[in-house]
Amino acid sequence: MTMSTSQIELVKQRAADEGDRGSYPAGFPVLPPVPAARYGDAAFAALEDEAVFGRTWLMVAHADELREPGAYRQVTQLGRPVVVVRDHDGRIRAFYNTCKHRGAALVAEESGNTGRRFTCPYHNWVYALDGELVGFPDANNFSDLDRDCLALTPIRCETWGPLVFVNLDPHAGPLADHLGPVAADLSELGAMDGSLHLLTHRERGVPVNWKVPVDANIETYHVNYVHKNSAALGLRQASTGIQLLANGHSRMLIRLHDGIHIDSPLPTLFAGVGDLPSSGTFSYHVFPNLSVVFGNPGFLFFVTNWPTGPTSSTYHVHWCASAALHDPDHGAYLDRFVKLNQSVLFEDLTVLPGIQASVDAGAIDSIQLNYQERRIYHVHETIDRVIGPDRIPEQLRVPQVLGPHVEA
Repeated sequence: MTMSTSQIELVKQRAADEGDRGSYPAGFPVLPPVPAARYGDAAFAALEDEAVFGRTWLMVAHADELREPGAYRQVTQLGRPVVVVRDHDGRIRAFYNTCKHRGAALVAEESGNTGRRFTCPYHNWVYALDGELVGFPDANNFSDLDRDCLALTPIRCETWGPLVFVNLDPHAGPLADHLGPVAADLSELGAMDGSLHLLTHRERGVPVNWKVPVDANIETYHVNYVHKNSAALGLRQASTGIQLLANGHSRMLIRLHDGIHIDSPLPTLFAGVGDLPSSGTFSYHVFPNLSVVFGNPGFLFFVTNWPTGPTSSTYHVHWCASAALHDPDHGAYLDRFVKLNQSVLFEDLTVLPGIQASVDAGAIDSIQLNYQERRIYHVHETIDRVIGPDRIPEQLRVPQVLGPHVEA
């Protein structure tokens, strides 16, 4: 299943109609103020850590980072000792990076290849890449060890094409159920392992709550100002069409100025979204922290932001394309295009620390969101539903008002 022709035209038309709108949309609720403390309160951050990042599907890697059997990568952004690895059958698995003898880390490097097995550096316990305990020295010093109980602790791990997701909740539903309408629109991604090439993976620490960069990625109200000498030269901020989707997800198209066209030498990736990637910047938000952004028909990137504390986070970008960076025909173009788009993203990051400073100082009590920023409120509502409103102090909750405006 992909987007129908009528859906594609509707997305474009909604963006065009926004550019002509002269008043607040009739029938749409005024968004209640969002308590600013949600961006720094330690108790609220702990609830998010437990319920949002502890029980939701999260994109943590691209399969190109784990291409060979034994290739592994630590998932440092989760705040838990997690490692993902490709086994000898080609499956990508996730485990706690924890020997079941005394808890030592099995791998110390951020990424590498562990060969045929994991070997604990402390006492030389050995595990197969499927997590089975296959050996340990001085067996005569143990009595009837239950090897099944001493296998590595698995973590739910599923892939969507080349994208690797984990979920710390062993009882969580399937990834496909979580992705829902996004997976339906972008169903072609499921067959792109090996054809959606990872160009590079960049990471940057930012001294702000994890939601602050997420907010910047899912609204365009700032484009004419923060990006006045870059993205705003091509994008018409007012022509931003937004669709709120189930599970906290959303879809957005910000159209190009009249007379501007996106030309790309790259092979097209997604036939199923038609000409949306060449109509402007077309993107999806996948709750809680993933933005999928089309730079052109053959280029897209995946942005995630991860809490490292109530007021700090790490910003990750996986840059991807229909051609590899070393491709002789497209490599130079891809290198320039990555640098161009990265400079735009990082323009946001120069502004955001001031927001956190204001929240931390108590200089702002609440966040006032407008109609064009409703994707942000959609995320806040979903956070509260995932945590459970009754678990959140009343002064930190957000009223649930967007339900009638979430599209099937």
